[in-house]
Amino acid sequence: MYGVSLISLLVIALLVVSLAALALAPRYRLDRPPPTRLTVTAADGWPLTVFHRAPHHRRFVEPIVLCHGLANNHRFFEFQPPHNLAMALSEAGFDCYSLDLRGAGGSRPPHEGPWDVSFDDHVQLDVPAVLSLLEQRHGPGVKVIWVGHSLGGLLGVAASTLTLSGHLAALVTIGAPVFFPRQRATPWLLKLAQFLSPWGEFDTRVVSAFAPLAGRIDPGALVRSTANLRNLTPQTERLLLANVFAPMWRGVLAQLEDWTCADAFRSADRGVDYRAALETLTVPVLVLGGSVDGLCPEPVTRAYFSALTAPDKTLQVFGRAGGQREEYGHGDLVVGRHVETEVYPTIVGFARRVATPVA
Repeated sequence: MYGVSLISLLVIALLVVSLAALALAPRYRLDRPPPTRLTVTAADGWPLTVFHRAPHHRRFVEPIVLCHGLANNHRFFEFQPPHNLAMALSEAGFDCYSLDLRGAGGSRPPHEGPWDVSFDDHVQLDVPAVLSLLEQRHGPGVKVIWVGHSLGGLLGVAASTLTLSGHLAALVTIGAPVFFPRQRATPWLLKLAQFLSPWGEFDTRVVSAFAPLAGRIDPGALVRSTANLRNLTPQTERLLLANVFAPMWRGVLAQLEDWTCADAFRSADRGVDYRAALETLTVPVLVLGGSVDGLCPEPVTRAYFSALTAPDKTLQVFGRAGGQREEYGHGDLVVGRHVETEVYPTIVGFARRVATPVA
């Protein structure tokens, strides 16, 4: 009886939170020129959404793919101006494509579940689907500049010698922890999230109901590890909660647990060592990190950069020691207070240097 009552209370609480989130959505809608929504179907029938932001004047041949991290969607890169990396790159003359990985944003399952998704599905199914879309629009054999934050950066590394092989012109990773030094609480949090995902996904979109409280109360250590909140305006915090969160898949969480427990970066069956790509990457690579990143600490960023054998590689850690106005954490590397003048120019400058000018 108590179990049934507890389940009923949880269902009612989720319903209330969901209704509150729907009511708050118009209040925290992003105000920017909307990108063009495109759809492509992966080999297993899963429809993926990709958002294209075209340049006013196309100056470079290679398109740029912007890939979000865990529990986020494409709006992380298509955020409120001036904190909009897609707009900054399109204004520099690049075609920009911000994708929703399966399960995020508009890339919802093709029919009722239960469903589950692994990181390997992103490598083996999502990346080829996006490439097929770009080949339709830019021609066969298209080469792309892959820009990924956190898990999106790891996806670029993992796919670079697999499904992105032959199509990668350059790689930019932002706060991507290719090494995973064990932290006491992390495996337990990942186990808890898996336990709360009995139907395959742990839906973090319910946090949007708490958007009005962001910037007004202390969110706790767990949230503080995802960004240096001093480097975010209260309004940015509220817009992030209301717009950029997406479900986390049990399969992805299980792989993350394996990586953090074994300090490995590998496929679910442990047959593919994704970290081996660091020794075979030959394209230009830009590695960006934050000085106080709680999810990808500076020593991890530097170890990742040292392991790269690419002849053209660049590292920049953002923080006061590097001349920036604030220390940088994880999410604020893309949407922090001063990214348009401190972070974006580094990414745009790198892309301009490695891209092919339009004749």
